[in-house]
Amino acid sequence: MTNTQSDSLTDSTAADLMLRLLDGTVQDPFPIYDDLRELGDGLHWFAPMNMAVATRYDDVRRIATDHGTFSSDTFWTSPAGMHDPNDAEHRRFVGINSLEFMFADPPKHTQLRSTFRHAFTPAAIKTWRPLVERTTDELLDRFEPGQDVDFVTALAVDVPVAIIGAILGVPADDRKLLREWSFSMSSTFDPMVQGERRDHCIRHSLELLDYLAEIVAERRRHPTDDLVSLLVGTRTDDGELLDDPTLLAQLGLLLIAGNETTSNLLSNAVRLLMDHPQAADRWRQDPTSRTGTIEEVLRCDPPLHMTGRNTTKPLRLGEHDLEQGTMVITLVGAANRDPRRFEDPDRFDIDRTNNPHLAFFHGIHFCVGAPLARLEGEIFLTRFLSRFPELMPGSDHRVRRTANLVSRGWERLPVRL
Repeated sequence: MTNTQSDSLTDSTAADLMLRLLDGTVQDPFPIYDDLRELGDGLHWFAPMNMAVATRYDDVRRIATDHGTFSSDTFWTSPAGMHDPNDAEHRRFVGINSLEFMFADPPKHTQLRSTFRHAFTPAAIKTWRPLVERTTDELLDRFEPGQDVDFVTALAVDVPVAIIGAILGVPADDRKLLREWSFSMSSTFDPMVQGERRDHCIRHSLELLDYLAEIVAERRRHPTDDLVSLLVGTRTDDGELLDDPTLLAQLGLLLIAGNETTSNLLSNAVRLLMDHPQAADRWRQDPTSRTGTIEEVLRCDPPLHMTGRNTTKPLRLGEHDLEQGTMVITLVGAANRDPRRFEDPDRFDIDRTNNPHLAFFHGIHFCVGAPLARLEGEIFLTRFLSRFPELMPGSDHRVRRTANLVSRGWERLPVRL
């Protein structure tokens, strides 16, 4: 983007709002999202990170849909992909993770995603239901009604990792490590994680990839009925098996997507249901309300709040012309509350009938694990709300995670069961 072009997008108010959003102290980002979305045409240039920020629903959906114009092959050449090219471990990390299908365009994206065609079908999801139910019950058995707990550390971080760990075939004793590795790996996607913290996250993530490499080698020798065994033996649409680095990249992505984002979904759901006890009662009494409730949770507070794309050619977005090669960040959290698309968007309405939210994004990059996340949400919340009918907020303050701008879950969510 030229200086003239960036100047046309620059607004001191928008820049100040972005700096507030990025300073790592804002607990509730939604008022800032609202201000950015309603300022000008909702598209803003943020010079410190050399990127444009899109906040309105139609723009974000267009960016998600038009993969020919907005490339996903951006992360490792963008500020969010900073690494030390002189460090062999950093190069190894980038070499593997740049193979993730999330950061690929067709035809590579199509090829890689085709390996999951058997893994997330309705039939496959159905076979996982007993496992999700059993795992949820085992975790809930540790607690009693009336107990004060931090929902995040006591449940939200354990449920998804136990489930995705079981699906991948990871031994139960290693699942605590999976949770720690997953958080480090998801942090490498955050543009604000830099310096020593980024170096630590990269090296910690490599421990995860090395661990998964051992599982892959074992499943090649002795296949079982887990997801790793399925992916090891699944050929892409062009008839090829994935090589180990490419397979490791997809498994790492599945782990953090099936862990970090689902943990956020559960925490966000419990927070919203405590704040709206009538919705929690409806969930217990009326099973037909559950699908709408989960979708409204996803709209109101999505597990991931932002994504990034790179323009492949000059184009007009909103009221502005963007040059080829412009990095565009989409604020999904802002788009999901755009009053141009959603009536009374700040209201938590489980009966909302027209709810095409972008929590799982859209188009060819629609989240492949969305059916599993929805299944986990439905099963966990049904059992959790049934066991603890007197659920209410705990006495301590709830604290939203502010150190990760992409995955804005909760750091602490005290509850009384």
